[in-house]
Amino acid sequence: MQLSEPVSPLQRWSLDPSIHHLNHGSFGGCPNAITLTATAWRARLDAAPMTFLVLEWQAALDRARASLADFVHAPADRLVFVPSSTTGVAIALGSVELAAGDEIITTDHAYRACRNQLQRLAEARGATLRVVTIPLPFDAGALIDAMTRAFTPRIRLVLFDHITSPTALRLPIEQLVALATARGSQVIVDGAHAPGQIALDVSAIGAAWYVGNCHKWLCAPKGSGFLVAGSGVTVRPVITSHGASPEYGPPNRLHAELDWNGTHDPTAHLTVPSAITTVALEGGGWPAIYARNHALACELRRRIIDGLGGGSAALLAPDDALACMAAIPIHPPANTTPDALQTQLLLDGWEVPIVNFARGPLLRVSAHLYNHAGEADLLVAKLRSLGVTLR
Repeated sequence: MQLSEPVSPLQRWSLDPSIHHLNHGSFGGCPNAITLTATAWRARLDAAPMTFLVLEWQAALDRARASLADFVHAPADRLVFVPSSTTGVAIALGSVELAAGDEIITTDHAYRACRNQLQRLAEARGATLRVVTIPLPFDAGALIDAMTRAFTPRIRLVLFDHITSPTALRLPIEQLVALATARGSQVIVDGAHAPGQIALDVSAIGAAWYVGNCHKWLCAPKGSGFLVAGSGVTVRPVITSHGASPEYGPPNRLHAELDWNGTHDPTAHLTVPSAITTVALEGGGWPAIYARNHALACELRRRIIDGLGGGSAALLAPDDALACMAAIPIHPPANTTPDALQTQLLLDGWEVPIVNFARGPLLRVSAHLYNHAGEADLLVAKLRSLGVTLR
């Protein structure tokens, strides 16, 4: 397996070669071919906006939807494009029936924006937000036990991350969703990082709502996310637009309500099929991409920990609980905050996040096709020069 060299050279990507790119997980990155496809869609839109949006857009969007639905194994009639997973979670939360005294549950590794949404929802409805601590070092069985103990008869809604953002943990999502639904709770799965990191079967997971991003690991342009609503699940858009009129839009009312919510640039969504195909060609097929990027993430983590003089105590999780990212506990230099350390790295040409996690700062690295194992050694040298140590 090729770890010492990129599978797809950086020159084939729309990324600045003067910068060290080890943060694909936050904002993604596009191969040049995908950028060109998006530009072509935008030129077509701008050349005849009314013709495109009135006569051509819906059919093009439906084709893109079908391609993505096939990739994530979800029913196309229950899938809609949204700008991001955060937007998808907002739509799901706006669709939930909650009463005063009800409870919501999530974990302490939930994405900050989504946890903020949960807190505001709880306050608005008179509900209670409960947060379950994920044991570290991570153990899937221990998490399931902790979640089982946390359930009460008042819990109506659960939000789980498929792959946690701050800590890069791959949660046992099928078991967690089954646990919650068996107790009468509706489940939102925040799968922002899942599409393109792991083989994904949304239907098999069985959540009421599943949200994901295409602009991260699928490498589509920024602003391409999706929401899948389970069969019979109510969906209320956060923006009421033309689709609220029964005579407007396609016969599928979910699509009519959510496909169009005002004038926007749809080219990111329309480029998703090209992204799925292009990245597969760059990496020798998606199964090979999953396997190689996982192996590289584990190797990057090993080299960074070893290079900073650590050992197994710095492992937050076993290799099989990771996908294509890894988080490492660190100490920033004396009198330096995590944000200040991240800013210094950015100024010095290193795109790598320093996560200000509640249980201590983390360095998170990502592995995609343009990365290679030697970048860990370069990063270690940089971190040591700044006075970073392991925690």
